[in-house]
Amino acid sequence: MQLTPARAWATATPLLALLLAALLLPLGWRSVALLQACVSGSDCVLRELWADRFYLDALLRTVALSAASTLLGLALGLGAALHLAAHPRWERPVAVLAGLGANFAGVPLALALTLLLGSQGVLTLLGRQAGLLQGWDLNSDAGLLLAFTLFQLPLALVLLMAPVRLLDPALAEAAATLGARPAHFWRRVGLPLLAPSLVETAALLFANAAAAYATPFALAGTASPVLAVRIASAVSGDIFAQPELATALSLVMAALLLLVIVGARLLAARWRHAA
Repeated sequence: MQLTPARAWATATPLLALLLAALLLPLGWRSVALLQACVSGSDCVLRELWADRFYLDALLRTVALSAASTLLGLALGLGAALHLAAHPRWERPVAVLAGLGANFAGVPLALALTLLLGSQGVLTLLGRQAGLLQGWDLNSDAGLLLAFTLFQLPLALVLLMAPVRLLDPALAEAAATLGARPAHFWRRVGLPLLAPSLVETAALLFANAAAAYATPFALAGTASPVLAVRIASAVSGDIFAQPELATALSLVMAALLLLVIVGARLLAARWRHAA
């Protein structure tokens, strides 16, 4: 039996419907109750949220860590993808390692970093004996940025390998024949052609970091200053559960991710159309 688009959609629709119901119904139910409370003039947790510096700080630090790790992962991933395009014999083993690394985030990555760079980690002790890493703390913002960048890099490489591979090598050869320097070629031709893919990849990387929970929680527990951990703490209730607060934080997270992803897709589509 030939798999047509109509049959593919018919086969996938039950699973998609189940996923949408599992994702949207709980959040929608809580969100409607939250918005009704705000409209009716009773206690509105959204006003309390914006007045609470504790949660605003978590939001700002999440955005800062996600943006910084996205830029680092994008730059390193693009460099690695360009190198693989120039040396294709390394593409298959690196693609396998990148695929493994992209799935290494979470508790395994946090455990590896703790063993290497924790307060009693091997590299931390060796560095302190050599007079280095005296003020290093894996649970700090710098440690979280390192962890985020480590799982952003392989994902960026996996996402950018295909767009880089599609660049026509004849363009670079023609530019070299005309006397153009490689840097000039990439600034005027290569990067504009890759710009839509870079924007879309950056949006996915940002969303991947902003919604990360397992890695920061495994490193710092409920003290981790990121929004996903704050949402989980409000749901589970270390002291007492706050479902309304968790709903408000979830709405903020959803709005942030929706803004980044939709904005990136629209910008990428505009650039592709202009090209």
